[in-house]
Amino acid sequence: MNTPASHCFRLAAIAFAIWATALPALAQDAPAPSLSAPFGECALGQWNSNRNLDERTNITTAGCTVSWKPKLSANIQLGLNARAGWQDQGAAIGESGRVREAYIDFDAEPFSVRLGRQIIAWGRADRINPTDSLSPRDFTLLVPEDEQQRNGIDAVRLRYAINPALSVTAVVAKSEANVTPRGSLPPNLVLAESPRDTEWALKLDHSGSGVDWSVSYFDGLSRAARYRLDFANPRASLFRSDLERMQKVGADFAIAQGAWTIRGEVAHARMSPNCTACASGTRRVTSAVFGGDVDFAETMNFNVQVFTHLKEDFADTTGLTGVREALALGLNRLNTDYAVRESGLTLRLSDRLLNDKLRWEVSAVLDLNGNSHAIRPRLTYAVNDHLRLTAGLDHFKGPSQSHFGGLTKNSVAFAIVSWIF
Repeated sequence: MNTPASHCFRLAAIAFAIWATALPALAQDAPAPSLSAPFGECALGQWNSNRNLDERTNITTAGCTVSWKPKLSANIQLGLNARAGWQDQGAAIGESGRVREAYIDFDAEPFSVRLGRQIIAWGRADRINPTDSLSPRDFTLLVPEDEQQRNGIDAVRLRYAINPALSVTAVVAKSEANVTPRGSLPPNLVLAESPRDTEWALKLDHSGSGVDWSVSYFDGLSRAARYRLDFANPRASLFRSDLERMQKVGADFAIAQGAWTIRGEVAHARMSPNCTACASGTRRVTSAVFGGDVDFAETMNFNVQVFTHLKEDFADTTGLTGVREALALGLNRLNTDYAVRESGLTLRLSDRLLNDKLRWEVSAVLDLNGNSHAIRPRLTYAVNDHLRLTAGLDHFKGPSQSHFGGLTKNSVAFAIVSWIF
């Protein structure tokens, strides 16, 4: 039977075979381990709001992120990354912590195998990546950069280099869902249990010469919950959330020519309910992003992208009234569904000054359907090699029935002092 579990066993067997084949060579000529020192940063921050959509204000945060990548031999390396914090996650109350990565990496060209908890990020577009389906994010985490929201998953990743520019990557993993704000969720909501389904993905990737590109396939669970109405209880209309089973095909590309880089990404997903009580049926979503960036004035960079999402099963609320309209609008807000075709524009301008000590960036996302927007300036100053100051703002605005209008409670200003080690 050709199931994801069978793929897992198959990849594990291949990894073991590679390991066993290389052991004699390692034993004959194994250099001394390179146990490099751990590195990371500890930060103290002040935020005027959390990111949980519950209007909690004036939050002081503290936290440390530590990484360690000791090289045990010429072919074997460990990867460890952990985060511990105080008032920096969810409702921003109390302590939090997570092991983001803990893996062993074995490289015996043309094969490489990574086993354990790891962050897997796919896609070449700037921050909006339709093909990126593996590693979940914590959208409540009080950190200045989006990439810091990523969490690892338990996985086996096998890579085979066909030639220096072309490779095939296979991944078998245990699914994990995104961590999302809960402060504005309705009280009559039943949340899905955390899934641990097996999922798998394949990618053919070309990079290093000419046009960089990849094509990929993912079969697993969506990272974002899907909400539905449940009328099983006659006394109340309940909202329930579940993670959908998803099959996704995608492709991306990037072309660099002088100061210009052009990027694009497209994905088509077929999603179906992953719960026994759910009605049968599928829905399809096609997402695309296209744009590029240019370097100018020696230190500045400007990036612009257009994006679109086509949702074939959008629940139109036209003609509904009263309770039915209120429930339908609430359901669409929970699922961030506002139109059949949702389009937008991203802009980002950045500069580096004072020999890279001072860096500033202003980015914006314009929601062309709902007339909403997000503006995010960032300013970073490196006092020296160890001390860094960061300040920023997330400003969301728009009608309540729009992408960024629903995030206005998450508008936040912050200042952070970081010690780099």
